[in-house]
Amino acid sequence: MRVFGVPIEFGDVEETPEGELFQVPWEQTRYSGLLDLHACHVFQMFRCGEIHLHAFRTPRADYATTFGDAEPVLVLIGDLLLTRQERDRFEIATGFTAGGAQAEAPTFIHSADYQEVRCNGDRYKLGPIQAEVVRALHAAALAGEPWQNGKAILRGAGSKSLRMADVFKSQVNWRRLIRSDRRGGYRLNLD
Repeated sequence: MRVFGVPIEFGDVEETPEGELFQVPWEQTRYSGLLDLHACHVFQMFRCGEIHLHAFRTPRADYATTFGDAEPVLVLIGDLLLTRQERDRFEIATGFTAGGAQAEAPTFIHSADYQEVRCNGDRYKLGPIQAEVVRALHAAALAGEPWQNGKAILRGAGSKSLRMADVFKSQVNWRRLIRSDRRGGYRLNLD
């Protein structure tokens, strides 16, 4: 949901040696922007049509709450927004496509940890080293240098093997995800 000028405190949650959690605020501001809702609040809002909230989720902090004598924020169903990132994450997780037909997927979609990737309509569930290889190749593509030395990428990903085919042997269609120049160079297949 989007808020405008709401007094919000952002902070981290830490733990005492006894295992008790406590909040450590690092910013108090009149915030305008997007805030996520907790799943339990969304459920309650769909049941009642509205909800008054003090606490929100945000990727920029462990917690976000109103502070001081701020009134709770009234949230109606119509206030909900679905970000492209969340929609893509949901579609990857569920294999959902509108109308039950195979939708033309965006060229490249990935989860935050790159362990779930969709490229040119194919879905991949990757292991940690495979995900790190794809992350590095994606970063290189975004930097304008898509072709990378395969051995350097594999070393950087922590692989004991220096052959891309060995690292991706569990992925049947991995060559549709990663292209080779047959001289040791590799890049994501983003076209």
